Amino acid sequence: MEAPDFLPLGSVVSVRGNTKKMMVIARGLALKQEDELKYIDYGACLYPEGMIGDTVIYFNHEAIQKVVHEGYSDDDNKLHLETLTESLKNVTLEKADPKPFQPTA
Repeated sequence: MEAPDFLPLGSVVSVRGNTKKMMVIARGLALKQEDELKYIDYGACLYPEGMIGDTVIYFNHEAIQKVVHEGYSDDDNKLHLETLTESLKNVTLEKADPKPFQPTA
């Protein structure tokens, strides 16, 4: 699997099909969807609310409509992304198709 150009943690994005901004809190995840283990690019929380309970919003890189703010990146982040990108070359999981997040009133 080819890795996207992952955004740093803390990046705030607008995702296609959603009205709320989201902040990236995880990258390169495996999750269960329809009783099958699948791959997804990002886990996020609402911005500016942050984590609400244990709710994580999942989306793939191609769903990003706009990068509102790019998070902090240093040499540690670059090293982690190199490792993650290399590891993803061996991933054979199908990519998940997350449903658009619908915020509650």
